[in-house]
Amino acid sequence: MHAKHMTENRRREDQQGITVIGILLVMIVIAFVALIGMKVVPMYIQYFTVKSSIESIRKEPQLAQMSSTDIQTAIQKRFDIGYVNNITAKDLKIRNEQGGRVLNLVYQDERELFYGLSVVLRKDEVIPLTPNP
Repeated sequence: MHAKHMTENRRREDQQGITVIGILLVMIVIAFVALIGMKVVPMYIQYFTVKSSIESIRKEPQLAQMSSTDIQTAIQKRFDIGYVNNITAKDLKIRNEQGGRVLNLVYQDERELFYGLSVVLRKDEVIPLTPNP
């Protein structure tokens, strides 16, 4: 009876922990998630930089008097400061509508993950240039 009890305790002690294969699988999953994160996070950061540049222009008090070219120049200056390099202000289309001027933001960023597999961020927005009341 005592020998049987000792054998069960010994088996439990021998089976504690994670195997080398388990550690490798966990490391592969962590590396894959880190790889995706290193590619996707900068895409969103650049997109939000573009959005914040446009929002800062919307808050300009003299926006109503600015021409479309002046607005694009002001946005491009903010893009240069924010290191936005995959879109220019000339890519943004400004047009007049009934409620005022609007800006068409067509944004696309594509990054290769590995072996021809890519991740793409696409946004197509119409942003009113009149500030919110």
